[in-house]
Amino acid sequence: MNQSKLEKYLERIHYSGEVGNDLSVLKKIHQLHPKYISFENIDSYTGVVPSLHPDDIFSKLIIASRGGYCYEQNLLLSEVLKFLGFKVELQLGRVVWKREEDSIAAKSHLLLICDKDGQKYLVDCGFGTVTLTTPLVLNDEEPQQTPNGLFKISHKNGIYVLWAWKEKWLPVYRFALEKVEPVDLEISNWYLSTYPESNFKKNLVLSKVDEKARYTFTGNTLNIRWGTGEKETVMIENNEQLYQMLRETFGLKENAVEQLKQKIEK
Repeated sequence: MNQSKLEKYLERIHYSGEVGNDLSVLKKIHQLHPKYISFENIDSYTGVVPSLHPDDIFSKLIIASRGGYCYEQNLLLSEVLKFLGFKVELQLGRVVWKREEDSIAAKSHLLLICDKDGQKYLVDCGFGTVTLTTPLVLNDEEPQQTPNGLFKISHKNGIYVLWAWKEKWLPVYRFALEKVEPVDLEISNWYLSTYPESNFKKNLVLSKVDEKARYTFTGNTLNIRWGTGEKETVMIENNEQLYQMLRETFGLKENAVEQLKQKIEK
């Protein structure tokens, strides 16, 4: 990361104003990033293993205006935050979304722990379905209201669990504060994008969140959860509707559409 790349990143997420290692800056970046850089797995779905090299991630998500999944999203975000002067740790979580919190699960989700003046925050712009839109105080088990939902973090015997309120508390993922090596990310990234039974290999998944709603697509269904609490379901019935949704709902460009076309129309 350098000043030129930072400026391009800030332009990509429509950030305006001063930047630095202030908590207000972290919160603003965290809210804008998942609004303008959609979660998407077009690479793994079309047989491409996403590169985790910082330059490749920057080229894809910023220059080519693509989205990405957790490794790409949060590695990019970590580079930005470190350049701004924040202390950032990479952590791997075990996804237990819509299951029991102690369900068996591999370490497959990349999240960030950001330290500001001795206070640690959970920072995560790459979960998709219930991605955060603001940092959460790590060592506070009370519910924390965000612009897009209520969350909490429980902590017991060194294990943290992120919970989301969806008419009841649902566990999202659990993690421990353990050192993560680059090889850990490479192995997990390769597994998720090549294992035949991986959800990201079998299914096209897209998600975005803004001040109005959360938008999630999988299978042939676009689910919209409005800020009012109302839910809307849109069935995507043909390829043209799919491509239109990529462009209009998730802000993807023709490069993403063409890559997807090569898989589903061959």
